[in-house]
Amino acid sequence: MAYQSSVITKFVEECEIIDDVPPMILSKLLKGVTVIKLFQTVYGNMVVTHEVEVQRLQYDSRKVGLGDLFVAIRGSDVDGHNYIHEAVNNGAKVIVVQDDVAMHDSFFMHTGVVKVVVPNSRIALAQIASNYYGNPSSKLRMIGVTGTNGKTTTTHLVKSIVEASGEHAGLIGTIEYKIGDEVILATHTTPESLELNELLARMVEHGCSSAVMEVSSHALHQHRVHGIHFNNAVFTNLTQDHLDYHGSMEEYFKAKKTLFDSLDSSAWAIVNTDDEWGKQIYDSVGCNKIAFGMNASAEVRAQNVACSLSGLQFTILHACEETPIQSPLVGRFNVSNILGAFSVGIAMGIPKSTLHKALQNAKTVQGRFEPIVSPQGWTAIVDYAHSPDALQKVLMAVRELITINKAGRIITTFGCGGNRDKAKRPIMGRIAEELSDIVVVTSDNPRYEHPETIINEVMKGMKAHGNVHREGDRRTAIYKALGFAHKGDVILIAGKGHEEYQVIGDRKIHFSDREVVEEFIQSHVGNHSFGT
Repeated sequence: MAYQSSVITKFVEECEIIDDVPPMILSKLLKGVTVIKLFQTVYGNMVVTHEVEVQRLQYDSRKVGLGDLFVAIRGSDVDGHNYIHEAVNNGAKVIVVQDDVAMHDSFFMHTGVVKVVVPNSRIALAQIASNYYGNPSSKLRMIGVTGTNGKTTTTHLVKSIVEASGEHAGLIGTIEYKIGDEVILATHTTPESLELNELLARMVEHGCSSAVMEVSSHALHQHRVHGIHFNNAVFTNLTQDHLDYHGSMEEYFKAKKTLFDSLDSSAWAIVNTDDEWGKQIYDSVGCNKIAFGMNASAEVRAQNVACSLSGLQFTILHACEETPIQSPLVGRFNVSNILGAFSVGIAMGIPKSTLHKALQNAKTVQGRFEPIVSPQGWTAIVDYAHSPDALQKVLMAVRELITINKAGRIITTFGCGGNRDKAKRPIMGRIAEELSDIVVVTSDNPRYEHPETIINEVMKGMKAHGNVHREGDRRTAIYKALGFAHKGDVILIAGKGHEEYQVIGDRKIHFSDREVVEEFIQSHVGNHSFGT
């Protein structure tokens, strides 16, 4: 088995793939690609050259067909160079490698396959994919949003703004990919470059003028967006997450910053300068830029913020003008997301009256501070918060709503993902205990770790344990948290948000926090005796 992103499997299942791309000459596919070595040979009476026709592109050897080009990618767990032989047996006509000695020239001489050696296979794949699909990003206004938290909400808001201006926009993000009326469930925030360019090509085919996409730090580090010209880039914030991958906050920031380093002078950098890392980006860019935030020096800032369970009301100040905002989004942290989206609209030259209307009519995002009100008078909130900063901001937003409504307690249930950043576990435990009245620590996606081991590490950050409970089974934990609830209480169920699965070992089983809450409510209809 070669390196494979699970995105490609899901992508094939969910949508009609562009399969009418005509064969392309290898020399055209390699345009803009740095080639160290191009090994051509004689096979029988035929000279195999860089003018060979390529049918399709693949980076999974199992999917290779007759006449395809296979790019051997060195992944974190699997190295595609180990599956060159399989790719050739399946019909590959061209092999792109970054390790020249992974398969000696004699092998290619005997098989009649062209060998292309490049400095970095991922960069090569991105450029080749762009060439194969006709450089689709050059035909779209590309709007990229990066940051630890807020990417999904911001991209949805920007899409609403673009469409309110009369244009069609595609969406690529954590929850889904949208092309016109077609919705494709996503498995990765930013797809591999091959699938990404195919999505962009489909957007062009469907008449989209803009593509709004989340750009993850993994995607930036792995060059998935290499070769894409971004017209607008948004930075939301940077807080602790993914340190299991990046190693340090400095390396994490470095990955995020590459999006802004790639902007040309005509592009716009839209940066949250409430964030210290954001200030560094804002000061470093040489293109057009807008600072947004709550601070007095921000060009786009908010004042008179009012929060309630029905949404947000505040005023945006920009260029000595005030724009009233009434949004269905709940939680003070969403003010920053709205400011970022509003700033994109300013950069695009969209009238503020249109921005006002778009933000007022924007829909809430699934699994992002999503309230479920029970007949018993308590409210459950399902949220994707899975980092210390996100959990803290969500809990502070809940506390603000409870104070405003003179309501009850905060009951929190959450877990931390297995085989991911372990350093954040005790930090999240401390935050949950400090900002909640009752905590039920449970599992998230344990993957290959034992849930109880993860829970132990979370609880190392807790002190009293008096109102802290532990339950390894997430469904049981949610039931326990809801069982504590009285009228006026808010139960935060954090970590999974929109996800409708749980990863346990190598199994991906159906699981939805929202469904569990709804099941609990249905099973307790007419029963008002629970709560403690």
